[in-house]
Amino acid sequence: MVKTNNPYLIAFDMDGTLLNERKSISFKTKHYLRKLAKQGHKIVLASGRPSRSLYKYYYQLKIDTPMICYNGAYYFSPFDKDFKPVAFEFPRNIIIDIIDKIKPHVKNVMCETDDEIWVDKEDPTLDKFFWYKGMNVHIGELKDILTKDPMTCIVQTPFEYRETKEIDKVLEKYPQIASRFWTGLPYFELHYKATSKASALKAIGDYYGIPRERTIAFGDSTNDIEMFQYAGTAVAMKNAKGGIDQIATIISVKDNDHNGIYHTLKKLLK
Repeated sequence: MVKTNNPYLIAFDMDGTLLNERKSISFKTKHYLRKLAKQGHKIVLASGRPSRSLYKYYYQLKIDTPMICYNGAYYFSPFDKDFKPVAFEFPRNIIIDIIDKIKPHVKNVMCETDDEIWVDKEDPTLDKFFWYKGMNVHIGELKDILTKDPMTCIVQTPFEYRETKEIDKVLEKYPQIASRFWTGLPYFELHYKATSKASALKAIGDYYGIPRERTIAFGDSTNDIEMFQYAGTAVAMKNAKGGIDQIATIISVKDNDHNGIYHTLKKLLK
């Protein structure tokens, strides 16, 4: 197979984008992305998920590029040891202080590193995204059980809490940290303002010598905004939510349940 002299860096959000409603990559999309990788294009998984929940799809695509986890707070290459991994961790005392200040509104809270999880109580929704199986899981009040600096912090609150802007007032004490509410779910996550899928994607592009003009990003929700702002071509899935379609370059030809990525890339790269 002839390799391209002008490879593209093509990044994919997972849930609602690369994955269909069955949480799988369609046969047609999977084999087309394998073909693009063989041609020399760089296929990158860019997710809010941890690495352990990405490996299954990473291996299916037969790629060897870095993966972006926790919305850019952690990115590394499973195979290329020349690519320097980057991990941002929250000081545990800051997380405990923030949660303590909003405690009346907290229904559940989860923190984790890449091998340990601390959670107030079990939550099947978080388990679905973060894959607790095989992990060292600590259950209890965060201030009593959190012993390490975590890479992520997810907080469950009532839907109406996001309208109060109270978390923004609490975070004024920590200007380097921001909150991001999940679209359609009663959770928000804390993140460093300096980290995003975009900052990770830029580092990967620089590593391969691929400019933003040849960077294509696919996404469906608000945690993809920064990535869209960076990429030369930003593709909002037809099923996108949270108004992200308003900042996209184009809308996918079809949605994530009907090979939207396959059809859109065939059109873009023909």
